[in-house]
Amino acid sequence: MESQPAYDVIIVGGGPAGLAVASELSGNHRVLVLEKGVAGMTDRFWFIPPDVLDDKTRPFSYGGVTRFMTKTYSMHGDDLAWRAKLFPSYPYIKDHEILTHWLETICINGSTVLQKCAYLDHETDADGVFVGTDCGSFRARLLIDCSGYDSAIVKKYDIDQSDFYWWSVYGAIGTHPDGLGTMQVGDYMMWQTFADADPGSLNDGKPVFEYEIMDGQTSFSLILYLRKVKMDKETMKAEYYRILRNEESTSDFHNLQVTSDRWGWYPSGGLSQQIAEDRVAFAGDSACWTTPCGWGMTFILDNYRFFSEKIAECLGNDTLDRESLLSASHFRLFDKYEIATNQLATHFLANASTSELDRFIRMFMKDIDPILCEKVFTLKISQEELLGMLKAVLEEFSIVELCRLVPALGLTNLLNEVRYFAEDALLESLKKLFHAHPDTEGFNFSDQEYAG
Repeated sequence: MESQPAYDVIIVGGGPAGLAVASELSGNHRVLVLEKGVAGMTDRFWFIPPDVLDDKTRPFSYGGVTRFMTKTYSMHGDDLAWRAKLFPSYPYIKDHEILTHWLETICINGSTVLQKCAYLDHETDADGVFVGTDCGSFRARLLIDCSGYDSAIVKKYDIDQSDFYWWSVYGAIGTHPDGLGTMQVGDYMMWQTFADADPGSLNDGKPVFEYEIMDGQTSFSLILYLRKVKMDKETMKAEYYRILRNEESTSDFHNLQVTSDRWGWYPSGGLSQQIAEDRVAFAGDSACWTTPCGWGMTFILDNYRFFSEKIAECLGNDTLDRESLLSASHFRLFDKYEIATNQLATHFLANASTSELDRFIRMFMKDIDPILCEKVFTLKISQEELLGMLKAVLEEFSIVELCRLVPALGLTNLLNEVRYFAEDALLESLKKLFHAHPDTEGFNFSDQEYAG
């Protein structure tokens, strides 16, 4: 075994997270990226809030979503539609171009990307980490796991991800030879369900259909599931093409000429999981870098430089123990209360029936400004706005319903989660709000139930 590391950092995974972090660290450190396939390739597609872009990444964005629409079957055509309010538009990312840019930056900086090289195992000692692959063994001071949603390194450490939900997505980019019909450039249709969806929920295995209109002839359409288990790719593909070609309400897509299929699995429900081991850090999907609707690229673009700076500090100080590396995963994007909001929203969306989703959507037609829908799903919501939204939810849904829709928390834990992010005044307001729904009358709230 070599007495000195050959690299400062070995990164497992040549996808967006791995290449983004490597492009930063390689400026001052010797980095080796290991990719089991071809680095820089992706089967995903992203649009993002524009405030995560900067001068370096903005050139890799274009167009974007300008109009949001939701449509559940039970609304019978009574759609909710609004222009983008939080930002003028939500731009798309030029996936191939930005990944190629990061890849080229790594090589220009003198570091190495080893492709078609699969991670097998690793061991750590006082001096570094020894990584075994099917291309040989390598040594470094630090290992960063960017290998994705099905990480062997996460499994090696028995890191608990049992509370995660998974967004399982399958779709395609294609062109419309017969025109866009009633659709417009910039449209984003979200949460479209179908006649056979009730009484099932997403967690029961019922998908929803969504689409984005990218330009005058091109769309990205998809189905998504939100479940405790990841859906099989072939099952998703078959269901996507059935919905695309056969459902009456998808007639604008029946003749779609597919140019590329896209799919993926995104963790949710345990946002920005803070995990580390001695000489092992985690980034990307393996660390649950995501937002409530699975926008992993949003989290990467807003945090990869910050994360890389913290990792560089650990390398410079030679503080590569678990506690020091955990400090590198205190991200700047979200406050604690927003993370709790993500967990609650994920449970609700996964377990609500179509009729309950319909009731939730109608709140944005009568009680809540639709801009809060954008804010919740991009986690840019203030405490005051969150309180207003919770009030509307508690007026629409009873405590019994909410406890069923948020089964992993239950009422007591739900209130403890509120305490996690709420100031005392906000907590007192919420105690009063829990009596808002008529079905809540007579429910016994004791001071002990609010104990932290």
